[in-house]
Amino acid sequence: MKKYLLVFTILSIISITSCKNEIKNGDSEVMAPEDSNVLGNDVNTPQIACYKYTSAKDTVLIQMERMNDEVAGTLSYNYYEKDKNDGTFEGKIVGDTLFATYTFGAEGKTSVREIMFIEKGNKLIEGFGEVEEIDGKMKFKKNTKFNFNSLMPLAQIDCDGN
Repeated sequence: MKKYLLVFTILSIISITSCKNEIKNGDSEVMAPEDSNVLGNDVNTPQIACYKYTSAKDTVLIQMERMNDEVAGTLSYNYYEKDKNDGTFEGKIVGDTLFATYTFGAEGKTSVREIMFIEKGNKLIEGFGEVEEIDGKMKFKKNTKFNFNSLMPLAQIDCDGN
């Protein structure tokens, strides 16, 4: 568990920048759109969406159901030579941003951490920020600045074909 927390903390510290819906990729900055698809729509009926990132050796998959500003679903990280972690999340949609609590299993243990994704077009981009452990859960520090990993965008996919 200490190994996981150390890796997560290091990744979080490395990836801190601003949280003004800016997505940084190298030296260029792209403003996230005000209009968005699944996250930006206010809905009165459940809306289901799936997103996936794949590379030669890594996969990240999100399946979620949204009702108004509430969202819940499953999230799976499968990185090469890392322990796979699968879990569920529940949270809120604020504009084009998803904030949630992710409960997952990794290294034979159950852990809880906050997650954050911003929607850009038909893609979700994970945000990372400074975290602290509170009551056994990894939470974003108050007023943390987020860095968005635009190198690993999760593209919207057909939920039946994942």
